[in-house]
Amino acid sequence: MVKWNLGDLYNSIGENEINELISVLEKETKQIEKIRPLLKKDVSAKIIIDILDRSKETAKLTSKFGAFISLKLSEDTASHKYNALASRLEQIGTDFHNRSLFFDLWWIGLDDKNAERIIKQSGEYAHKLRATRKFRKHTLKENEEKIINIKDLSGAGAISNLYDIITNAYNFDFKKKKGISQAEVMENVRDKNKDVRKLAYETVLNRYGKEESVLGEIYRNIALDWVKEGLRLRGYETPISIRNKGNDLPDDAIETLLSVCKKNRKVFQDYFKLKAKVVGMKKLRRYDIYAPVKSSKTKLKYEDSVKTVLEVFGEFDSEFRDMAKRVIDEKHIHSDIQKGKRSGAFCYSVHPSITPYILMNYVGSYNDTSTLAHELGHAIHSMLASHKNIFDFHAPLPLAETASIFCEMLLEEKLLEKKMSAVEREHMLVTQLDGIYASIMRQAYFVMFEKKAHEMIEKGATIGQLNETYFNLLKEQFGDSIELPEVFKHEWKYIPHIYHTPFYCYAYAFGNLLVLSLFNMYKHEGENFIKKYKRILSHGGGEVPSKMLSEAGIDVNDEKFWQGGFDLIKDMVKRLDSELK
Repeated sequence: MVKWNLGDLYNSIGENEINELISVLEKETKQIEKIRPLLKKDVSAKIIIDILDRSKETAKLTSKFGAFISLKLSEDTASHKYNALASRLEQIGTDFHNRSLFFDLWWIGLDDKNAERIIKQSGEYAHKLRATRKFRKHTLKENEEKIINIKDLSGAGAISNLYDIITNAYNFDFKKKKGISQAEVMENVRDKNKDVRKLAYETVLNRYGKEESVLGEIYRNIALDWVKEGLRLRGYETPISIRNKGNDLPDDAIETLLSVCKKNRKVFQDYFKLKAKVVGMKKLRRYDIYAPVKSSKTKLKYEDSVKTVLEVFGEFDSEFRDMAKRVIDEKHIHSDIQKGKRSGAFCYSVHPSITPYILMNYVGSYNDTSTLAHELGHAIHSMLASHKNIFDFHAPLPLAETASIFCEMLLEEKLLEKKMSAVEREHMLVTQLDGIYASIMRQAYFVMFEKKAHEMIEKGATIGQLNETYFNLLKEQFGDSIELPEVFKHEWKYIPHIYHTPFYCYAYAFGNLLVLSLFNMYKHEGENFIKKYKRILSHGGGEVPSKMLSEAGIDVNDEKFWQGGFDLIKDMVKRLDSELK
């Protein structure tokens, strides 16, 4: 296994680097401030382009600086040095952002005729300029925006960081091991022994339950901040509307998505009843939904996982393989398990000219190979959009999983095509369906909980009432397909996205159902599909999601589109059922 090389960012960060950052930001900000008197309705497009050119260069510098600190913190979340640097960078960024905030506010307030005149002459910045104006209705006056930016430093942003510091510092005594990480404990939810699975869940969830007074208060304040600012100050209609506007998606499309997920919950209830047969149980408990099947015992070396993923990518498209190999060859992956390291996995795309970085906690399971394919998919997505400027190359949230999940499916499809025994086919189908459940139905119900929780918190709900609401939604989700222990009422406190990025989780459901549709197109169209698919990815964040997807014939407002994804899932469940007969 490997640790990443951060030399493409910095070798280290100290006072010299900080002073250099401040010097560059000061120089460019002063130049932007000089332009302020020229911002009239008849201003030339050339002046606007000059401002954006300067903003682009400072964004690249701060992104590089921030990436180094964030990645070092991911290695050791308790690091006093990098926690302090992260806080300092945030303060520096806020100070300089407030000084140039006048431009965005002026631009948002400019009349449509002159705004369109400038956009037509703005070249690579056209999408950014259009995207900024979408918040016109919800933007406050300059001094008010500055106050909010300052407030966020010690408000919701700081409280969210506190959640990370507290939970990432958790270590656990599990079986005969002392002081191990959460990631190491949670790997045991896939253990072959049902008692070990139960112990793993209870070890972690009881810890979150024990600390629910603190974790609940953190969440209560994050939710209140979200609602008070978004609805009371900015005039959004609902808490989730704030996320939808940022994602360039209409509220109706997301309500349709969640409604279709809720209507199709029986698909997964049927699956869990089948899985009970596969693992030899009369009925699954919630502890058992990720229980392994017989052929999942083998531990894979990291090098073997890399080889498998590159081969699969190469069979699909040589550019996919070459881009993934570049991430590996440049040592931009950190796979080692180490104390204090952030749990889970992510891909960090810094800016267009730097190869993305990947963090994962590799323990040798099949799931880790799938995770590697997933995160490399994110990297490929960014690299295909590297011709875009820093404002546009990140994929919008609803499409953020388009390449990652597709790459997972490529891996699974190729493995299924190989000559496999009945037991191996069962294992593969169960693994796929486990992943699809976790990424669609589970995520959709997180968002259904958040919608209720934000409303309840504003009305003064207690942590106990939030626990009860979450548990009732679990009952609805699973029906009579599994036994549901009460300890899972604490599960929501264990989900970082609920704290960090309210309503983020529907992006997973969106992305998975979208990819099921895209993958089905690939199976029918073959090579003709690849060019069309890569074009979608190459947009990055430089186009409205609905327009990008329309190129593939997808209408996100159409209930039939979302149902089509579930129809494919139903086919997989039927296939598993036939394997068991």
